[in-house]
Amino acid sequence: MPFKVPAALAFAGAALLITSCTAAATPAANGRTGCGATTSLGAIAGTAQNGLCVFRGIRYAAPPTGRLRFRPPQPVTRWRGTLKATDDKAVCPQDRDTLSEDYPDGRTLFTDEDCLRLNVWTPAPDRRRRPVIVFVHGGAGRYGTANEARYDGATLAARGDAVVVSLNYRLGVLGWSELGGLDPSYKGSGNNGLRDQMTALRWVRDHIADFGGDPADVTAVGESEGAFSLSAMLATDHPERLFRRVILESGSGALVHSAAYERKVASDLPVKSVDALRRMSTRQLLELQNTVIDKSAPGILGGTYFGPYIDGNLVRGPVIERVARGNARGVDLLTGTNLDEMNFFGQLGPEAMAAIARQYDAVFFPRELAARRKRMVAAYRKGRSATDAAMAMFTDQGMRVPAARLAQAQSRWRPTYLYEFGWRPTTEYGAVHTIELPFVFGTLRFTGVLGGEKAFQADRTRLTALSDQMIDAWTSFARTGDPNARRTVRRPAWPAYRASARATMMWNVGAKVENDPRGRERALWDGYPFTALDLA
Repeated sequence: MPFKVPAALAFAGAALLITSCTAAATPAANGRTGCGATTSLGAIAGTAQNGLCVFRGIRYAAPPTGRLRFRPPQPVTRWRGTLKATDDKAVCPQDRDTLSEDYPDGRTLFTDEDCLRLNVWTPAPDRRRRPVIVFVHGGAGRYGTANEARYDGATLAARGDAVVVSLNYRLGVLGWSELGGLDPSYKGSGNNGLRDQMTALRWVRDHIADFGGDPADVTAVGESEGAFSLSAMLATDHPERLFRRVILESGSGALVHSAAYERKVASDLPVKSVDALRRMSTRQLLELQNTVIDKSAPGILGGTYFGPYIDGNLVRGPVIERVARGNARGVDLLTGTNLDEMNFFGQLGPEAMAAIARQYDAVFFPRELAARRKRMVAAYRKGRSATDAAMAMFTDQGMRVPAARLAQAQSRWRPTYLYEFGWRPTTEYGAVHTIELPFVFGTLRFTGVLGGEKAFQADRTRLTALSDQMIDAWTSFARTGDPNARRTVRRPAWPAYRASARATMMWNVGAKVENDPRGRERALWDGYPFTALDLA
């Protein structure tokens, strides 16, 4: 029986009205009364917090409920009076993932489908036109929320003098199920989670000036499923209309589904009509979803089961191919991965790690590379156990090498930067998936990283400095497209990526730049195209 990874360790990666808006701000950020903004949709009241104005739970699309369930997101309508933007509990439907998500409350089941909401942190809702950072969370397309404490945008907003936005999007069956085979009028529903995110980005374009942000200077940041999604947007028409810059943390187009894989996912649903799905309660849909995954995607397969796919209509083709041809030539790129990404799944202990390594060998290793497999395994075994070698190959195949390929493709068109995060709180698990998030946000919350909190407390000063360096680089990139342009703390210069040198920022205590780290292992994947995830 294949090892089953519990939910707690699953992967953590219609346009709105186009309006001209005017802003009105009460002077909350300077310590007086409150925070308010006036948009074309209505007045919004936020909360003054530590010198910032914070707005939580703003609807960016109509509730996707009733007849709108499984439909593309629809425009939000104007409201009367003043909207109190203080709801920090919105979570799209999911079972609680008790180890890897940092939920805003203690609920064990989340069933509110009226969840298409976003949060805004701003130094002041004025007309300063600050850079805008929009975060799309991860969670295997099944878990997570913008309202996790580790994603609090206050430090990024304050340190970078930026406007920070985080957003929810539909998850699981509700957001990533292609139902066009059951009813042609639902064609494209398998990318509704992606459409939700794109709608939120259009909301930002249309309204963020009312919160002190510059709609022409938007940087989208995604981690894991969020990075898969943003990379898929690079293969849509005119991604530069959604964001000027993009940061992809632990995710690239290699894990965007192929059309064949999406058809397989759709065929796994044991229903004969969309009406049957629409009649189900949210709780029943979640139970159905769990049953399908237990049967059709055991073990680590469940971590990649839901997500955006190449439908030929919205996502036009394989991401790296389209980027290489200049599809995202108007977008600056910063991307990277963690040293031991896939060890995240093995944090239950040695037996779990070994079982995942076996499933990788049996399921994920590309059949197209069968002829060179023996040579590749021998190369990765140098200095590693058999299990560690398989996990390193898994990390390189799923994350590191595709990120380098994407960086190389985009470096032909725009400034591009590549990193690897290597701080290892334990020697047993290392720098696992999600470990960079506490440092990027400056929250230093290590949910889902075993040993992270203890290791941080033992080296607080140096690790806080590492967080400061990363925040400085991320916000500098968001402001200018160059992570070196606005260095307010001491850190190494970060060269742009070029295939000739493959300069990579190695984030760790004592950050440094290295050219082509572990290049011999990277080169073993030469010739493999990383077009899409196809496990059909």
